[in-house]
Amino acid sequence: MVPGLMKKLILGMCVAAGLLSCGPSDPDLTCDTSPPAATLATNVQAVFDTKCKTCHIADYSYGDYTTAAKTAAIVGKKSLYAGTGATLLVVDPKSLANSALWLKVLGGSMSGRTGPKGENVYAKMPNDNSIVLSADEKKLLKDWICGGAK
Repeated sequence: MVPGLMKKLILGMCVAAGLLSCGPSDPDLTCDTSPPAATLATNVQAVFDTKCKTCHIADYSYGDYTTAAKTAAIVGKKSLYAGTGATLLVVDPKSLANSALWLKVLGGSMSGRTGPKGENVYAKMPNDNSIVLSADEKKLLKDWICGGAK
């Protein structure tokens, strides 16, 4: 079959099935087509400052979020939860589903959130029940990752 025709056939089946796309359907793992600007320097580091850096201190093996420069170092870094042969990153600037930080914000493995290869990301973050991320703070983190985590 002609490759272009195959793509049209698949797209047609998706439309006929009533689907907007044949990609991931979980809205928590799907980026907006044009996420609002969110950068460490302008607004994202403030979330880490108020909600994360009491635990994620200097030289902490699970990420040092004490400054924007140190937080930036987690972007593209292989997650300690990746295991052998897995590709899970702490923050994957191309994928919410492959970002351990985002999966933990969504509730971690106890709420059914695992990496794309079934990696256990363990507990939700923040894990101190007295600290809660607001819906706006979660949206900001999501937009940051979807915008390339810059």
